[in-house]
Amino acid sequence: MRERVEREIEKLKELNLYRDLKDIESPPGKKLRIGKVELLNFSSNDYLGLAKEYDCECLRKWGAGSGASRLICGNFKVHRDLEKELAKIKRCQDSLLFSTGYMANLGVISTLAEEKDLILSDELNHASIIDGCRLSKAEKVIYPHKDYSFVKEFLKKNRHKYRDCFIITDSVFSMDGDIAPLDELFKVKDEFGCVLIVDDAHATGVIGYSSLELFGLEPDENTVIVGTLGKALGTFGAFVSGSSQLREYLINRCRTFIYTTALPPFIACQTLKNLEKVKGRMEELKEKISFFREFTKIESESAIFPLIVEDEATALRLSNYLFERGFFVPAIRPPTVKKSRLRITITWEHTKEELKQLWSAIDGFMKGGRAPEI
Repeated sequence: MRERVEREIEKLKELNLYRDLKDIESPPGKKLRIGKVELLNFSSNDYLGLAKEYDCECLRKWGAGSGASRLICGNFKVHRDLEKELAKIKRCQDSLLFSTGYMANLGVISTLAEEKDLILSDELNHASIIDGCRLSKAEKVIYPHKDYSFVKEFLKKNRHKYRDCFIITDSVFSMDGDIAPLDELFKVKDEFGCVLIVDDAHATGVIGYSSLELFGLEPDENTVIVGTLGKALGTFGAFVSGSSQLREYLINRCRTFIYTTALPPFIACQTLKNLEKVKGRMEELKEKISFFREFTKIESESAIFPLIVEDEATALRLSNYLFERGFFVPAIRPPTVKKSRLRITITWEHTKEELKQLWSAIDGFMKGGRAPEI
């Protein structure tokens, strides 16, 4: 096995696809330290700058661990308090906490979609959705990115063949920053009697409390919303929001909920504290997103700005160029994306001057580019 592994590593290096881990020696935030170098961080999902917030009382009261799974003796009142608050912001009947976003998607998809069912999944959905679909025994159809017309036409011809149908999409797509056409998918859901599963990981606290707000939509019993605590909410873990019956069913049937240690209760406590700060910071973040979009002309509807480059080598060179000038923006390459890029993320902590400085540095690298007029 050693020789095979070594060959594969060398191949990755030759293709400019090799990855390594960089040790960060500072708390999360817009500035990070790697070795002796301090950098402005433009790669974090900590959109509201809440990841370094802490309340010592939460840790003092609840301790560091949970001690067991929720169904044994790891179910604490603060878990339930948080679930109720998350249900409120998602305008759903109830919520259920999971240990990670990956586990939430794996669990909810593989639990709900069974034999004789159909899954329609956007081609650019997150890996956790893809793997959840693979674990399911339902038939899978991958539809072209955001192409609700394809979904509608497929269901017109084939809906009668299946018992239940699940349309699954990210709301904000993690590598392009664009937003799914949830209004149209909602219409399709209603017309053909489907369940719509929406992953709000990069939407919560950025484009709103819920992505459905953007379209004036209200979730119903055939709407399932997956969310994470580890992005804009600044802590760790995930949740699934939907009907009260859905929560009850997942507690009894979902393997990624049943067979794992519960989220530490102090994290639930800290998340409740962080939720109190979301509204004001979210509005300020929206203003900075608009500011950055206007002067960069990068098409994005969220805090994620994809800067597409010609190849993997260029992505690495640009990332290193920015690193040398005090900016941390890692290169994103296949297989994570089809086209190599720098994925720039804007947070509440960034100032408009820092946004200008980043873009000026990028412009200095890109041949033929003129300095942006700011």
